[in-house]
Amino acid sequence: MSRLDGLREKLVENFNPEAATDMSEVVQFDISDAGNYFLVIDNGSCDIQDGEHDSPSVCISMDSETLLDIMAGKFSGMQAFMFGKVKADGDQRLAAMIDSLFVYQRTNKSGDL
Repeated sequence: MSRLDGLREKLVENFNPEAATDMSEVVQFDISDAGNYFLVIDNGSCDIQDGEHDSPSVCISMDSETLLDIMAGKFSGMQAFMFGKVKADGDQRLAAMIDSLFVYQRTNKSGDL
């Protein structure tokens, strides 16, 4: 089983709808070694789609190891950005908000999902 199995379900499970009230945004994720997908965030809901969106609000690029480490609570998305592990193109304000849109247990330091 790949460490990426269940990633989509984990994102939906950890989505924080209160942080997305009155939002209408598209976040493109380009995962260099695992493909592309995007999140459509609309008034507190989150829908995940495979592929590339025609006009995302922000495009966030990283490798799968970085994404899994963020989800496992090893470090925040902002920390990963500051260390050059994540790149964002587009709405930088939205990119900075990503950590608040998803709630992860920051006590798991093993990197396992």
